[in-house]
Amino acid sequence: MANTVFYRDVKKNPNKITFKEILSDCRKKHSKRDFDYQLSAGSEFNSATEQDMLQKWQKPWVFYKLAIVGLIGMVLIFAFDALSRQLLGEGGWYPASATMAIVVSPMIVPLVITIFLWELNIPRNVALYEVFLAFVSGGIISLFSNLVLRLVGSDKLQQDAAYAGVFEEPAKLIAAVILLALLFKKKKMYGLSGLLIGAAAGAGFGAFESVWYNLNYTVLSGNVEIAKFFLQSRFIGGFGMHTVWCAGYSAALALHTKKSKISLESFLNADFIIMFVAAVVMHYINNSDVYWKAIGAVNDDGSASEAIFMLGQIGLRIVEWIILLFIIRKCLYQVISIGRYQSGEGIGYTQAIGNLDNNMAAAQMGVAASQAAASFAPPVRITVVCMSGALRGAVWQSAGIGDMLTIGRDDSNRFKLPADVAGISRQHCVIKYSANGWTITDLNSSYGTSVNQIKLAPGIEQPLREGDVFYLGSNEQSFKISFNS
Repeated sequence: MANTVFYRDVKKNPNKITFKEILSDCRKKHSKRDFDYQLSAGSEFNSATEQDMLQKWQKPWVFYKLAIVGLIGMVLIFAFDALSRQLLGEGGWYPASATMAIVVSPMIVPLVITIFLWELNIPRNVALYEVFLAFVSGGIISLFSNLVLRLVGSDKLQQDAAYAGVFEEPAKLIAAVILLALLFKKKKMYGLSGLLIGAAAGAGFGAFESVWYNLNYTVLSGNVEIAKFFLQSRFIGGFGMHTVWCAGYSAALALHTKKSKISLESFLNADFIIMFVAAVVMHYINNSDVYWKAIGAVNDDGSASEAIFMLGQIGLRIVEWIILLFIIRKCLYQVISIGRYQSGEGIGYTQAIGNLDNNMAAAQMGVAASQAAASFAPPVRITVVCMSGALRGAVWQSAGIGDMLTIGRDDSNRFKLPADVAGISRQHCVIKYSANGWTITDLNSSYGTSVNQIKLAPGIEQPLREGDVFYLGSNEQSFKISFNS
């Protein structure tokens, strides 16, 4: 289920990460097992360590399916609304269609983007329910903080919509900091973690604000043309704006933590300052007439071109994502560096990256040293006992580190399972000694191999520990590991 190709590529050269490759699984067919595996990411049953997070991570694709469903839903909602208008007249609002257009439509795009960034979270340390918790609570906290800041802020700034970012960006930052502190009190924080939580908080704020705008300019005003304009503009705005702005500076904040604790230094680093200032500036441009008059969307006499305005909105969203990709790439380098070099707990972005070429050279020396050490390691014998299934009671013990155990339906295997046993491939998996000690590798079997209920990525060595239990295909064929020096 995981990405052996991506893992192999980043091990060779992490500088060649491309977003085209990251998004390459969107249009592929996925099984129910893939879906279950992806949705359980971050749970107790499907988490990852720094050593295996690159192997266990699955490229984003659920967000793409959700976007298609959301788009179909949007079409149906507005088709329903159009039909209801024919019955009630152009000035009427049918409560059911109006409610869906006002409440549901602003939620879809921010949620899709948040799910994408959740799937992009390679450390797999945030569960899906925590994402929705951050979406709701982050939106509420940031809206409340915004009101408080406006109460103590300058009246002049409050009266000009162009300066809304002066209040709203700090408000969302407060929400993101609170959520990061609570969610990562007992687990490690990465840049991608901050990216996700910031996006969720920003998406909640943007979605709730859009609901208010849509409600105010539809049902309350009764002006259908203004209502359509705001529904369209807030829909396009959902592709960026609050979700992307907050994701950017939250990612920079988390990227520069020490031992997963946000400190003053986290706010003073160049990445955070750049991303936060960029968010405030983009917020100003989005709300100011200066930009819209410059592109011809708004004329001096107050008239406006809806088409140019929408194109201007799309242009701003593109710029926002270009800025966000700057910090996303750094966040990806952090986890790839840690996962690739197995740097261990407590390492921050600056330590993990530094000079990437130097790190790569040091890593290569470390691998060579570990291989040399392994060649002088005392022989260790491994014992594999079949606990259940067709070979129940069978025992295999290695003769030394040069021995290996192959399992499958083919006659050449040391553990040969009957041909009528479901879920077993001809060459299913192999246990052997390597630089990482005794490992098990799934040989691209049809139904997979799991260790302690966690499915392995095909072709990737998984180190074995005392007491580990691995399964072939389903839980029916189980085997237990033990060692003797």
